[in-house]
Amino acid sequence: MVELHPYGEFIPKNPRTMIVGSFPIGKFSNPKKRSEIKPHELDFFFGGERNLLWKLLGLCFDRELKTKRDVIQLLEEQGIAVGDVIKSCRRKNGGASDSDLYQIKWNEELIDIIRDNGIKKIFFTSKKVEGWFNKLFPESSDLEKVTLISPSGQSVRSLSWHPDYKAWEKTHRGEPKFNFILNDYRLKFRTIS
Repeated sequence: MVELHPYGEFIPKNPRTMIVGSFPIGKFSNPKKRSEIKPHELDFFFGGERNLLWKLLGLCFDRELKTKRDVIQLLEEQGIAVGDVIKSCRRKNGGASDSDLYQIKWNEELIDIIRDNGIKKIFFTSKKVEGWFNKLFPESSDLEKVTLISPSGQSVRSLSWHPDYKAWEKTHRGEPKFNFILNDYRLKFRTIS
C-alpha cells in the first residue's frame, strides 16, 4: 500500500535551521500499523524508540525530551524546523530502512518552504538524505548543509566502518558508540544555540 507522510513539516515562528530526514517508519505512516506505536514513543518526526535524535538533541541543549510537547518546545526555542524529502512511498516487506522505500513521491515543495521561511542552514539525518535533497533541489547550493551521523538504531550498529569513528575509538576504548555520535552532534549543533 502507499503510505502518506503523516506530519507534513514542523515550522516554528522564527526558523533559522531545518532538520531534513527521509520518511517515518511504518508504524507511524501506515494506518494499519499505528496500533504498534508504544506509549513511550512520540507520534512525531523521529519518534520511534530506536531513533536517537531527540535523546541526542536533548543532551546537546541540556534538556530532557520525554514528550512531543518537550520536543516542540525545544524546536521553537532554538528555531529548528523539521521536514522530510519524501511525501509518500511504498515499502518492501514493511522494512524500516530507506533502501526499502520505492515508488517514491518526493516532497517537491520543501525548497519553497525553506526559502519562504528564510531558513539558511539544513541538517541532514544521513548522507543518503543529503544526496536525495541535492538531486531534487540542485539550486540549493547557497544553503549551508551539514550531514549528521544518522540517528537511527541501525546506523549506530554499523558505525564501526566510519573512518572518524575508527580514529575516535583508538583514544576512547570501552566508551559506547553513542558517545561518539553525541560528540559529533554537540559540535554541529553548538553553532545554533
